[in-house]
Amino acid sequence: MRLTQAPDAPNLAPVFILSASRSGSTLLRFILDSHPDFACPPETGVSGACAMFARLWGTLEHGGSGERWMPGDEVVLSAAAAAAIRTAVDQAFSGYLHRTAKVRWCDKSLEAYEFADIVRQVYPEAKFILLTRHVMDVVASGVESCPWGLHRFGFDPFVTQYPGNSVSAIGAYWLTCVHASLDFAEKHPAACHQVRYEDLVTAPDEIISAIFSFLGVDQVPGIAEACFSTPHDQDGPGDEKIWFTSGIKADSMGRGVVVPAAALVPPLRKPINDVLARLGYRIVDEKWNAAIGRVDPRAGQSPSSARGDDVNGLGTAMSAIRSQIESRRPAELADIAFRWPTVAGTTVGIIVEAASGQYEEFRWQFPGATPEDEEHQDIPRFIAGPDAWMSVLEGRSNLVSEITGSRLRCINPKNPERLRSDEIHAIGALLGVARMPVARREPVHP
Repeated sequence: MRLTQAPDAPNLAPVFILSASRSGSTLLRFILDSHPDFACPPETGVSGACAMFARLWGTLEHGGSGERWMPGDEVVLSAAAAAAIRTAVDQAFSGYLHRTAKVRWCDKSLEAYEFADIVRQVYPEAKFILLTRHVMDVVASGVESCPWGLHRFGFDPFVTQYPGNSVSAIGAYWLTCVHASLDFAEKHPAACHQVRYEDLVTAPDEIISAIFSFLGVDQVPGIAEACFSTPHDQDGPGDEKIWFTSGIKADSMGRGVVVPAAALVPPLRKPINDVLARLGYRIVDEKWNAAIGRVDPRAGQSPSSARGDDVNGLGTAMSAIRSQIESRRPAELADIAFRWPTVAGTTVGIIVEAASGQYEEFRWQFPGATPEDEEHQDIPRFIAGPDAWMSVLEGRSNLVSEITGSRLRCINPKNPERLRSDEIHAIGALLGVARMPVARREPVHP
């Protein structure tokens, strides 16, 4: 049955989304805002406002007592303080609910995870949705959204902790957000419902149904599609891309495979992996960047090994690669072997990978040694999409530009930390996209 509420009536139990940025909170906001009962505006900062009011009340209530409130202290609200803050917030939201003809409000402000304990004291009946996403996908999305330097989205305090390391900065931010949310959920399990972004985008109807059941409201069939045609307030922070999206897609899931695992500093790697395992995600290990095909960051899910025909230019790019390599004259191959003798006998894999996860692989062994069992070799692999490969082959870009731009992955067991390795030089020469200026000196004998 549809609920009704007078403009000046107390608001029914609100809903708070606890989430790190770049984790799908705007998508979840659109879904909730499309329900006939819920109004979910852009980020209001209401959680932080509750915390500020709590500090105000705490300071004045204990004035003259000798007690002093300090940042980081646990905040315990008196009944009078909680009621006063609740009244102020209700008055702020009542007009919005009336204008939108809704009866419950939701908040998706990014700082909500910091103040969940205070919010629950103000609204004891409030519901909390914990939305998580794999840390490396969050990193990939964060870097993409801040191409000229990390800022906004809650990243700023962590950038100063890890200057020059965007992966660790966002990783530390993610760990802080998720740790706080999980700790809160452990203390208040009945008030919390956990959702993984990956589950939401791959099984939206099932996940949305579970959310509405948790919130105790009617189901709305088709809301996963309808939320993109339902008007939403746009004057506030959020994911700008969603305004140009027409449906729920899983295309961005697993994009974090391009994020260099080595950039996640060891003191962060273990606690992050502990949380990832707890949430049912793949951990970030030495094999993280070597996955081929569509990567599912959830634990127990293998990358898609589907191989296809000319999917988005896959076959065209592979044909161009093979043609370039197979056209090398013996003298050119001999020159490569002379200049980079460490690659002699090495087998390399050149992989064209479509956005769908389908791929083709071409293996080449440099002359100079007896062929080994390639199926068991930990060989260097060069992985990129059709557009990146064609850009290199046609001279619009080069190998190093594509690698540093994360459009080409170089998985090199021999030189994992070195960008301009002998294998990269040799591949460039083999593809005919690089000159060979490296001078080789004969060893000096005493």
